Amino acid sequence: MSYYETLVPSKHFYFKKFKLLDKTDLQIIFEMRKECPEGPRNVRKIAQKLDLPQQTVDYRVRRFAHLNLVRFRAVSNEPVLGLENYAVMTTVKPGLLYESKKGDAINAGTFLTCHPVWRLLKEIHGGFSHGFFVQYSIPRGGANDLRRFLEKLKQIGCIEKVDDFCRITSSYFNTPSLDLYLEGVEAVQSGREVSFDWQKWTDGFEKAEPAIPPEEAIPKESIPFTHEHLLVLYHLERDLRESFVNIAKSIGERSAKVSQWFKEILLHNLIGACKVEIYPGDLTTMIHLVLKLEFTDEVALRKFLSHLDEMPYPATYQKMFQKNVIFLHIAVPPNEYFSFHNAFETLSREHDAISQFAQFVGNHVADFDNIKLFEAFSKEENDWIFSYEELHKAFERLRVDTKFQF
Repeated sequence: MSYYETLVPSKHFYFKKFKLLDKTDLQIIFEMRKECPEGPRNVRKIAQKLDLPQQTVDYRVRRFAHLNLVRFRAVSNEPVLGLENYAVMTTVKPGLLYESKKGDAINAGTFLTCHPVWRLLKEIHGGFSHGFFVQYSIPRGGANDLRRFLEKLKQIGCIEKVDDFCRITSSYFNTPSLDLYLEGVEAVQSGREVSFDWQKWTDGFEKAEPAIPPEEAIPKESIPFTHEHLLVLYHLERDLRESFVNIAKSIGERSAKVSQWFKEILLHNLIGACKVEIYPGDLTTMIHLVLKLEFTDEVALRKFLSHLDEMPYPATYQKMFQKNVIFLHIAVPPNEYFSFHNAFETLSREHDAISQFAQFVGNHVADFDNIKLFEAFSKEENDWIFSYEELHKAFERLRVDTKFQF
């Protein structure tokens, strides 16, 4: 078993099924996402919204699950859970790779994520550097403990340096239009390569309606939640449509109790959004990129966030707190890479929207998404267990287990 916990081991699997979707399927998917967090679980409501027979919607939704056509995932409301996010970009020494007797690949990323307070790990390359992008979700006030831990990793040679350490928002996702997805389905069904006009996208930037930039406010009052709520959230982050019966079996509880916890999760707003995973491109062949974009002002940032929806490819971003900077994660087909890059150059030179940007190339195989935050929460103390000492203990346990020598 790998030391990484992957949410979707083979994301390209979704692309192979993409051609099976039609307009009605996509209308149902988009309506379910819009009606988050209850929409994906409420077929009756979706049927009413779309003026379709409930039997039709129910059949198609069951087909989504049976053929693994689409995955609906809950996105936890991390500020309500008492967490704040940090982006960490590190450079590591070339060749710092070890393979255990079990065949597990172990590297600096393994140790950067030795404690379950992380959300996203990406191995990235930029210029002559090689490193990792990590998104941590840590209890409020824990930044200094995380800094000390990273400094420790630097001292022992696990990482070479920390290039970025900054507070960011939770991950947000663009919402490509239904028409863009229909064009993608048509292209896939006819055997054509999915291609996007990046020049047209750039030309339309000035007309974009400014979006509201994400900023996370700390709740005025403490929101009650328990370890059991986090266990249910763990299952819903994996699959928002997972039945209460299956969740109950997994955690050793009655389904009625799980249903009650779900109602409390909704009541306390512990789910912030719904992510839908369908890919109009084969992720095994696409180029995976991480961009750090600094905008000239807030207006340019707001226009860009709105204009992301005009891209056909799913994108994830985190905004740096109190700055007009975002980290953008996106995958583009190889034949579009230079057009994509030129589009951002144009936004910088001709539209004066981006003051500077750094681009890193990643690999979908090294793209890991952790949903086991509940492991960092003590059921007995009903609180997050996080400190420099806890991070150090997790690191030492992993080092002993792997017998890794730096």
